[in-house]
Amino acid sequence: MHASALWRPAVSLLLAARAPPPRLLSAAVDPFSTAGWPALQKELDAMPIWSVANEQGQPLQYEIDGNPIALFYVDVEAAKKELAKSQGQFPELNCDLIPVGLGGAYKLSCEDKALIVPGTSELTAAGAPAGVPAMGQPLPLFACMEMSRDSDTGPVLPLFVSYDDCQAAVDKATAADAPEEPLEIVGLSLPSVVAKLASVTEGSSALGFAFVPPSASTAHILEYLGP
Repeated sequence: MHASALWRPAVSLLLAARAPPPRLLSAAVDPFSTAGWPALQKELDAMPIWSVANEQGQPLQYEIDGNPIALFYVDVEAAKKELAKSQGQFPELNCDLIPVGLGGAYKLSCEDKALIVPGTSELTAAGAPAGVPAMGQPLPLFACMEMSRDSDTGPVLPLFVSYDDCQAAVDKATAADAPEEPLEIVGLSLPSVVAKLASVTEGSSALGFAFVPPSASTAHILEYLGP
């Protein structure tokens, strides 16, 4: 398989086993060919996830079942751990973390060129059994159906990548509006959300959704940029 310059492997890393990638697209519906996908990808790309890359900015690729696969971490702390491991094993590569848009990463994952690695706490909150490997699991998203925010197109429902961020927003809304009536958090998956929203040409906001980047990722970017 020939890859573009960006995706040409800087080094081959061997993983012992591979979980099934999150390739959950219906054979009858390809969201990437719909008129709504470009607008939806733009919104998803505003949410950074993380890859370990060499000093040229090329994500490291891992040899899985004989194929080069890039890994994108949703949890920036998990990405930092992988970075430290790579720096120890391959100091000559001068590795660092780079942010990658979720939309482009998701498309690559559905082409079997990448894996998106969810955070373990998000998987647990979504109901995954304890100890389930994060690699290869569909990315959970979280929302509270009773909570919305105003936008130029009307009320929109926030979709959180971080369960803790969603819980904090729900706790704040509950305390302000009705402390005696706890609000419920529901779990969705990125593949199901993409399948629903990609067919809408106006973009995700037209359906009343707004994606919320993880606060930990935003904080890491601000720390990296400095004052």
